[in-house]
Order: sequence, then C-alpha cells, then structure tokens
Amino acid sequence: MGEQKGRVASSVRASDSRKPRQLGYVALSIVLLAVGVSVCIVQYKVPSILDPIMGSYGMSTDSGAWLMSIFTMVGIFLSLPASGLAKRIGPKKLLLLACAVIVVGGVMGAFAGSTWQMIMSRGIEGVAFVFVTVAGPLVIERYVDRTHQGTANGIWSLWICLGSVIGSTATPAVYGAVGLKGTWLVYAGIVIAAAVVMAVFIRGNGDASADDEASGDAVREAQLGDYLRFLKPRALLFFFAYLVFNVEILAVLSYTPTFLQQQGMNATLSGFASSLPGLLAIVSSLAYGKLIDKTGRTKIFYLLALVVSAPATMSMLTQSGPLLWVGAAGVGLVGYAIPVACLTALPRLPEARR
Repeated sequence: MGEQKGRVASSVRASDSRKPRQLGYVALSIVLLAVGVSVCIVQYKVPSILDPIMGSYGMSTDSGAWLMSIFTMVGIFLSLPASGLAKRIGPKKLLLLACAVIVVGGVMGAFAGSTWQMIMSRGIEGVAFVFVTVAGPLVIERYVDRTHQGTANGIWSLWICLGSVIGSTATPAVYGAVGLKGTWLVYAGIVIAAAVVMAVFIRGNGDASADDEASGDAVREAQLGDYLRFLKPRALLFFFAYLVFNVEILAVLSYTPTFLQQQGMNATLSGFASSLPGLLAIVSSLAYGKLIDKTGRTKIFYLLALVVSAPATMSMLTQSGPLLWVGAAGVGLVGYAIPVACLTALPRLPEARR
C-alpha cells in the first residue's frame, strides 16, 4: 500500500515537473495587455488621419466612414462564431490567430490600391479585434487562479483605453514620418512582436485544463438549461451594464472631441479631455480589481459604476466648462469599474442562483 502511494506521488511530481512553468498572474496580464493594446492601436490609427486617407483615395464622407464602422459590422456577425472558435482551439491560439489576421489586414491595407481594398483590409483587421475581445477574458479565466482574476481583469480591461489613446495620439506623428504604407506596416510589426512575446511566455493550455486532464474529468457539453441561465435577471443586468458602458465609451471617444471643438476648444485639449477617462482608469481599474479579489463581489461594483457613469458621460457630451472635467473624472474613476467587474463576473454567471 505504501509503495503504491509512493508511486502515485512520484507520478504526480513527474507530471507537475513536465507542466510548462507559467508567469505570475500580474506578468501574464501585462503580456495579454500588450497584445490587446497592439491590436487596439490598429483600430484607432484611422480617426486621427482620416482626412489624409480620404484625400489619398478620393473617398467621399460616406465611404470614409466605413473605415471605422466596418469594425462594428464585423463584431455584430462574428462575436458568437468567435466564441465557438475559442472553445474549439483554445483562447490562447485564438489570440495568436487574431494577431496573424490583423497582420494580414495591415499588409493588405498598406498596399491597397483602391477605396474598397482599404475598407476590406479594415474589415479583416476588425475580425482580429473581435477575436481579441472574446479571447482575452477567456485566457485569464483559464490561466489565472480565481482569487486573482479581479486584478488580472483590471489590468486587461485597460487594453482599449490605452490602445485608443496611443493610436489616436501617436499615429499623426508616425504617419508624418513614414507615410500611410509605413504606418500600416509599423503597427503590423508591433502586433507581431507582442504575439511572439505571448507565444514564448504564456505556455501550455492553462492550469485549469491541465488539472482537469490529470484528474480524468471530462468536460461536460453545454445543455439548453446552461444557456437559459443567461436569461435570468442577474445575467441580464450584467449584459445591460456592459452594453451601456461600451455605448458610453464609444460615444465619448467618438463625439466628445468634435463637440468640444465646436465649442471653441483646440484639438489638443479636446483630445486630452476625451482620453482623460482612460488615463484615470489606469489607476481605478487596478484598484477595483484588487477590491474584487479581496471581497469576492462584483455586482455592487458594476451597479455603482452604472449609476455614476450615466450622468458623467452626459456631462462629457454636453458640457465644456468645469462639469466636463467632473464628468471625465466620474467616467474614469468610477465608470471603469464596469468592465473590470463584468469580466470577472462572466465565468461566475452560470453559478448564480438568481
């Protein structure tokens, strides 16, 4: 009996020694963040140089608008298929696939010879953006212990705000230095670098998968009842909060600079105002992540943020005086609790009783 236990223990130790050594959850989250930011920069490279692009290709206002709206169209049709693909090949491989797809789109855009070739390349880049949106939280769920997922999601949730700020502010300088073709290729190179770092440092299929395989537990196929859980009030409230947050942030990023410039504010200051919530979120997202890990609660945070972010966003869309900055602080310091809490709550929704 003792010999049998010894052999089992030795087998377990040997199995553990063969597992790829993983990064700490903070380092892993930073690597994921780098991938997300590199992809998000690609999305937000267009708005700040939209006029030169339209001039280069002789685009009308309507066709030029497709350079950004194509992302939304792709997201509507590919979100569910992307989640199925993540289940089939794993979220890490889906992230690597996203990087490959966005490089293809970037190269195609760099050498686009017509308006519709450029728009098509943006659509391909949009596919990658959807893949990253779906896969990022799933990587955290699989590779990070549940007790640290709040902090990890706090770091990951910064990918859009940092990517949008960097893409909007850096692109004019990059474009001025290397032109449109060079800008597209430079950003594709950044994505490749981030993908290589992730491939090297995030290894294996995640501890959860390894543990399931070691224990011999089979992964149960989802049943209809599992999906019906997402129609319960708690789940619907979760989806509503996340939907409202994304509408608010897109409105602030897209409309606030234009509104403020119409009120006489210069382009630099209006750009800073629209980016301020994202800059403040660097601090607040990490703080909310730590609080979620410490308390184990998520609902209270996204409800509070939902209440505060609505008037704060309205202030950013209608005010150009002191209330503008109060609104920016509200969105950045409180509103950004929504993505952190929602991304952390997502894996727990099927467990909710009501």
